[in-house]
Amino acid sequence: MKKRIPGLSAGWLFFFLGLGGLQSAAAADLHIFVAAGLRQPVDQLVQAFQEHTGHRVFTDYGGSGQLLTRIQAASKGDLFIPGALFYIEKLQEAGKIRSFRPIAFHTPVIGVNAKQVERITTFDDLAKPGIRLAMGDPKAMAFGRTTLSICEKSGQKEAIFKNIGVYGATVKQLAMYVSQGVVDAAIIGRADAFQNRGKIIIVPIPQAYFQPETIAVAVLQSASDPDLARTLGDYLSSDHAVTVFQHHGFLPLER
Repeated sequence: MKKRIPGLSAGWLFFFLGLGGLQSAAAADLHIFVAAGLRQPVDQLVQAFQEHTGHRVFTDYGGSGQLLTRIQAASKGDLFIPGALFYIEKLQEAGKIRSFRPIAFHTPVIGVNAKQVERITTFDDLAKPGIRLAMGDPKAMAFGRTTLSICEKSGQKEAIFKNIGVYGATVKQLAMYVSQGVVDAAIIGRADAFQNRGKIIIVPIPQAYFQPETIAVAVLQSASDPDLARTLGDYLSSDHAVTVFQHHGFLPLER
């Protein structure tokens, strides 16, 4: 039995009806690069797009930094959806972006293993001796860069970094390390903690230490059919798409 797509409504159906001749046109293939932490909402949305248009969408998931390197090296692909706007801006500087649209916030939190909730109740607890932490690789993923910035702003970088025993290439990896008890905690996305509720407890990070990352979808200059790529991008940033992202724990942008 297929999982029902949340937010299925007349507005969602009207979006596909408004695609004009896309359903009757010859089926085309689209290749999109997506941050691994966005897999669940993007998979749902891509499935709906394929079913209602007949076009095939191939998704390449990975750390945002890894995907950026791939796009720069290959100059292929239609859309890019990283975990932070920073990566789109880097490609924009290189002239590889046609346009982009924001979708939702990617908000960092401390994800704590459910068995360690008495030891880690505030951000400052990350600096305690003996706490086992994981961290995202700043060169490979958005939340690696975010964690580095948060630790620097907190003034406790040195003490926190002494507790880091393992690095991850994607936020999903970090969430797995926490949920399985490989480490006691890690700075991960709110959505990843939400999706692992019961195994991971959310401890907030002081707002003075960070700004939420913006998730956006960009149409690449290398898009083989820019109009079709833009149509998919419009769908992935539509009100319905935002509802799907919210369903998986992401926070909406102020619109």
